[in-house]
Amino acid sequence: MNSTRRAWAVALALLAPAAAQGAGYGIYEQGAAALGMGGAHVASVHDATAQFYNPAALPRLAGTELSLGGTGLSTRTSFAGVDPFPGYGTSEAMVNGSFFPPAVYWASHLGSSLAYGVGVNAPFGLGIEWENPERFTGRERVTKATLETLNGSLSLAWAPTETWSIAAGANALYARVELNNIGTFITDGGQPVNVLRAQLKSDFKPGVGFHGALLGQPWTNWKLGLTYRSRVKVKVDDGKATFQQIPTGDAALDATIAAGKPANQKVATELEFPAMFSVGLAWEPTPDWTYAIDGIFTGWSAFEKLPLHFASDPSLDRDIIENYHDTYAVRVGAEHRLERYTYRLGYYFDPAAAPAESVTPLLPDASRHGATVGLGLVRGKWTIDAYNLFLFVEKRSTETRERDGFDGVYKSYVNAFGASLAYHW
Repeated sequence: MNSTRRAWAVALALLAPAAAQGAGYGIYEQGAAALGMGGAHVASVHDATAQFYNPAALPRLAGTELSLGGTGLSTRTSFAGVDPFPGYGTSEAMVNGSFFPPAVYWASHLGSSLAYGVGVNAPFGLGIEWENPERFTGRERVTKATLETLNGSLSLAWAPTETWSIAAGANALYARVELNNIGTFITDGGQPVNVLRAQLKSDFKPGVGFHGALLGQPWTNWKLGLTYRSRVKVKVDDGKATFQQIPTGDAALDATIAAGKPANQKVATELEFPAMFSVGLAWEPTPDWTYAIDGIFTGWSAFEKLPLHFASDPSLDRDIIENYHDTYAVRVGAEHRLERYTYRLGYYFDPAAAPAESVTPLLPDASRHGATVGLGLVRGKWTIDAYNLFLFVEKRSTETRERDGFDGVYKSYVNAFGASLAYHW
């Protein structure tokens, strides 16, 4: 491969996965009570996390509430290659990851029928890092990547009757990315030699969205909830692409790489975070039991392509095709309220959004099954909730169709533990 083509390939390999990371990892873990029920909370929510799950429930909350919470996510992922590349017998693993997305919610009233809510959370994110990056067979695609988001939202809710309420609001989503990879040169002997480290890094950039919600009691002991959150586009207009040459000891090769190495420059792209529509139904056959089911549509098809624009070298501009598809997730849960504590159980199924050709070392997206247990305690004006999520990720094979020719089978496992502390007055 000549130096010009090598520079082009390295630059595109650096940026191409950015949409995949943004698309594949929504963080629905936004409240310990909710996740104890598998996240089935659109119709059954009864705390300040209504700001996320269904703001129309805000007028139904008593008094004022401040909720502080977070989740600890631990991930393990492995990869087994297939022919033709990287070949059978190839075995890779990610560094075990730990992530701690926070969530803060405030809910209060403006009158007998009006209420408002404020929230700060991280609805998208996570990251990856492959072991032994200098030898990782997918190092041209990615060695380490992170996506961080911070979302602030405000909602106003109105209950015109005792059984129905509506809400609307706006949110500002800030996102930043960092992506690292290593460019290689194929020698005459057919062996790849590391020649270039590449990094894309951006500051936090904002995007704006809106949301609406409905909550009602159409039948005795039944509640119906609807929540819509809009798509948000974050424009990165000053991302920094930097390139550092790796000396090989071969003077002629080093001179060739130096001559073709891209200049450090700004890169522009767009990160799109999908719209989501949720519908929930909750049944309370007795005062101490609640059963809930939610259906969640996520518009991942917004990630049809990723445009790339290089400030210093427009010849590198390109649209990276992703072709994600929309998904429909199902969440079910139950809550039993006793005199001194509450226990909860839940399950959910979240199907993969990425087609096989878009399953990459950056995001080995696959369908997921989650089983949850939760416990809640009320002591005076304080409420403590905790949950544990066991997330079983289905094996995902690229079926020799990954668009860059890096094929194999990915296996992942995720465990999450979360807790929240709320004060009511």
